Amino acid sequence: MAMKQENWRDLIADRLRERNKNETSRYAEIIHYNNRLFDTAVKLRQENLDLKIDKKIRDSAGGGSGSSVAGFNADVGAITNAQIQALEKKVLAQQEELTELHKRKGEHSQMVITLNQKLSDLQRLLTEKERALADQTALCISLKDELEEVKASHVTIKDESLASQLRANAAEDKLRAVQDENTKLLNLLMEYKSRDAETMNKENDKFFKEKKARIESELERAIRDIPGPSVGLGADLDRFDVDGLPEGVEFKFDAHDGEVNAVRWSPIERIVATGGADRKVKLWDVGKGVCEQRGVLVGSNQGINSVEFDTTGSMILAASNDSASRMWSVVDHRLRVSTKKI
Repeated sequence: MAMKQENWRDLIADRLRERNKNETSRYAEIIHYNNRLFDTAVKLRQENLDLKIDKKIRDSAGGGSGSSVAGFNADVGAITNAQIQALEKKVLAQQEELTELHKRKGEHSQMVITLNQKLSDLQRLLTEKERALADQTALCISLKDELEEVKASHVTIKDESLASQLRANAAEDKLRAVQDENTKLLNLLMEYKSRDAETMNKENDKFFKEKKARIESELERAIRDIPGPSVGLGADLDRFDVDGLPEGVEFKFDAHDGEVNAVRWSPIERIVATGGADRKVKLWDVGKGVCEQRGVLVGSNQGINSVEFDTTGSMILAASNDSASRMWSVVDHRLRVSTKKI
């Protein structure tokens, strides 16, 4: 590429030299012709001077000659005077032509000076253009190098992006598989919890039945030990089941998205407050034979681990795992107070 640039510069320089030669060769013939005319004028001026001298000599010599040669001398003088006049006219014409040539020489000299000045300006401009071209060529080379580096970086980044995309797709597939497995495990856990709850309910029913039978047997023994009539006491044994423990499940519902950490009854209404790991406190109405949700109290940053009503049942206090306590209004479910342990 550098060789091509040097050949291109040499070609431009050769063309400029050839053009300069062609421009100056036009005036070389005119200058040569001018010099020749100048030499001719000098020669004619010298001949004119010689003729004037000869005329003066002949005039001075003709005054002392005899009368015999006077006619011949008169004829020769007349011819000489005619030649002198013709020569003088020729000299005048040559002088006028010389003056015109001097004028044209001045114009041509001025034109040559102007052309030389233009040539100098063009050469200086060519030098500046060559310098700018060299700078632009160096800049072009550096830009090409940078472009190659950028292309290499682009290819590298493209490969890294493709690898990252593949890793992201693999991670998404893995995440999807983990989520599916998590869903399966969650369903399995809910099934296990349901089975555990049923098993626990069965065990509780069995325990309560055994406890009730044991209490009834103890009451029967105690009644037998009491003196007096014992007839008709069997029908009243059901009155002694005063422990208040339920024999079965009254309501079964999903209170929270995660674990249920706290449950509390309202002191004035049949309302149950539950707090769970989903950072919410929920109110449930169980007084109509069905379980209905009365409201959701939000604002906690961590899971709820304890809930408590005040004595009027209008406010509810909850403690969370972020060492904070918050109080809500039961009526409008708005957060009233929030404190955090420092």
